[in-house]
Amino acid sequence: MGAFTRAGKLIAFLVAITLVPSALVAQQDLPKDGDDRPFLGELPRFPLEKYSLHPEGVTVETYLQDLDVVWALEFAPDGRLFLNEKGGKIRIVSPDGEMDPTPWATISDVTAEIREHGLFGLALHPQFPEEPWVYVMYSYVSGQDRTANRVVRFREVDGRGVDRQTILDDIPGAATHNGGRLNFGPDGMLYIAAGDARDRRRAQNLDNLGGSILRLTPEGEVPADNPWPGNPIWAYGFRNIMGMAFRPGDGTFFGADHGPTVEWEPRIGAYDELNIVQKGANYGWPVVVGAPAMEGFVDPILSWIPSVPPGDLVFHQGDLFLSALWSEALVRIQFDDPDDPNRVTNVERWFNSQVWRDGVLPESLFGRLRALAVGPDGALYLSTTNRDGRHDPRLGDDKVLRIVIE
Repeated sequence: MGAFTRAGKLIAFLVAITLVPSALVAQQDLPKDGDDRPFLGELPRFPLEKYSLHPEGVTVETYLQDLDVVWALEFAPDGRLFLNEKGGKIRIVSPDGEMDPTPWATISDVTAEIREHGLFGLALHPQFPEEPWVYVMYSYVSGQDRTANRVVRFREVDGRGVDRQTILDDIPGAATHNGGRLNFGPDGMLYIAAGDARDRRRAQNLDNLGGSILRLTPEGEVPADNPWPGNPIWAYGFRNIMGMAFRPGDGTFFGADHGPTVEWEPRIGAYDELNIVQKGANYGWPVVVGAPAMEGFVDPILSWIPSVPPGDLVFHQGDLFLSALWSEALVRIQFDDPDDPNRVTNVERWFNSQVWRDGVLPESLFGRLRALAVGPDGALYLSTTNRDGRHDPRLGDDKVLRIVIE
């Protein structure tokens, strides 16, 4: 990896010296095809990661099992758990852990057969249940067999989702890189993660929703204080945002993005990122990855080699937790510097051994991990996603795990 990275940096530098970083990079300055590499910045400095297959003081139990790729978890104020299954079902689990056999709602036009298609993020209205709206994002087939994504909301009436309304339509979609996470911020606005949908040039184009974090009112309007009038884009320059979280207390906005790791793009093999998301900021993809310290781009606070890549983000007991897909771990990120609340002071990967010997892969307890939520009981809830076509399912998959941290 080291020699490959050094050679890649030299190639990237020769490409990048012709680029002029700015708040919005000119289209002609973008990489022309998949053979061009973005400029490879340095990795932000952070403590050496610690691996623990069985982290001390942590107990795990299976809360639910035999599910179909749980993409999102959200607890309602009354203790019920809402969850999304990839195939299009929104389900309800009672406070005592019993799942209603009848879906709360089923989305009939969702496409779930192709790789990363399906039912994605879920968010409850900030005033739920007084405002009884549940929001979801999903992939569908648009005109001329074109994949797209949309955000809709359902009103809860008598324990079921009805009165479906479209909030935002025709978000770029593809077999991969759909983004999909939904979160309401402390400002009461809906934040939507939109991937670049396999066309990385979208991420630097403010006239295209792909490769961005979008911000709307709960009714689907563009807020007056968005960075560009009439434009849903809040921040841009992302590849495939999968996790968003707001830190309790100060509301700092964190976003986790997938780095370039696939065969039809520059195969760098890493540079997944954790960013602090700022209004109107450009996070660099596909012009740069990592932390290049270039004017016009915001650097991540963490960037990983090897790949993580992220599935979701949530704050719990003052720490930021990131679920990992390919590396099959739950990552705990700590910020214990009283002088700098955004400086990472400790990084741990749980439920993974990271023992590479004689070609033997590391052992992981649960496989691919995705959805995260904090329950009313103070426990952390985490879903596996081993039935998503990229892993061999294990007994009982897919599951929701309940994690108690002493």
